[in-house]
Amino acid sequence: MPFRQFVALALSIVALAACGTASAAEYGFKDLLKDPGVPRLGATAPDVTIVMYGDYNCGYCKRMEPVLADALKADSRLAVVHKDWPIFGDVSEHAARVALAATYQGQYEAVHRAFMLSPTRLSDKPMVDAVAKQTGVDWPRLTRDLKAHSGEIDAILAGNEREAALLQLQGTPGLVINGYLLRGALSGEELKGLLQKIRAAGTKSPAA
Repeated sequence: MPFRQFVALALSIVALAACGTASAAEYGFKDLLKDPGVPRLGATAPDVTIVMYGDYNCGYCKRMEPVLADALKADSRLAVVHKDWPIFGDVSEHAARVALAATYQGQYEAVHRAFMLSPTRLSDKPMVDAVAKQTGVDWPRLTRDLKAHSGEIDAILAGNEREAALLQLQGTPGLVINGYLLRGALSGEELKGLLQKIRAAGTKSPAA
């Protein structure tokens, strides 16, 4: 994405009453949705799309996982786009790569949730692999896909990191909801209230 578009996205800020959010230029938000390699869950034609920048060893991201899962179950008009942004070192990066490699066999969601719902920190690469294997993923294929698609995975992670920097995110989770930028986790009630306000304001999710 051209730098000027992200400047508009990051700096085009107006208050959404009582929400503590910032609003970004719509064309910039549309660009966040264009990468076909980035995992997407939920509605195929949503009126609200949540883009989340997260790390599998981020405690606040782990808190957000059940919130997003519950929201997706309850809201047929909602979609979530996951932007893996490993900021806590090599183990987090390995986990992100494993999750993205699982995409090629349609198992991103299972691996992603296993990592997020792990009751303890993913302490090393063998633990990451063990947690992924417990999902029933085809592990030999995943290891092949890690190598065969390494360039594509590199590009996704580099793009996510670039976006996070241009959005001036200071940590995870970072959320962009229909162009509204939030830094930090939300409770279920907070997210529900925010979605209601966005819909009431008529801010629709652009087509990818």
